[in-house]
Amino acid sequence: MPDNLKKHECSFLPPGGVYIVPSGRDNKGWMLIIQREATEKDLEENSHLEDIGDVIWRTELEITHCPYCGKVLFECPAPEPKKYGKFRHIDSSGWSSKVL
Repeated sequence: MPDNLKKHECSFLPPGGVYIVPSGRDNKGWMLIIQREATEKDLEENSHLEDIGDVIWRTELEITHCPYCGKVLFECPAPEPKKYGKFRHIDSSGWSSKVL
C-alpha cells in the first residue's frame, strides 16, 4: 500500500499485507484489505510477476469497525447497514487480474 494513503493505525494489525483504509465510496465506510505480496521465491516460480512486493492476490471487505481493536470507523445510519459488507477477491497471479 502506498505510504501516503490514509490508514487506520491499529497496534493489533498483523504485520504486512493487512490494511484498513477508507473505502472511497462517497467517503463512507472503510475497507479491510488482505493481500499476498510477491517474495523473491514467488518471482522465481511465476513468470507473470515482475517485482518483489507485486500483489499476487487481494481480498477487500467493506467494514464499519476495526475487526482487531473494535474501534468504530464509520457510524452507519439505521437503514444503511445492509448496504455495507460488500467484498471482492482479485487474483493477480496470472497475465491479467481476475475479480472473483
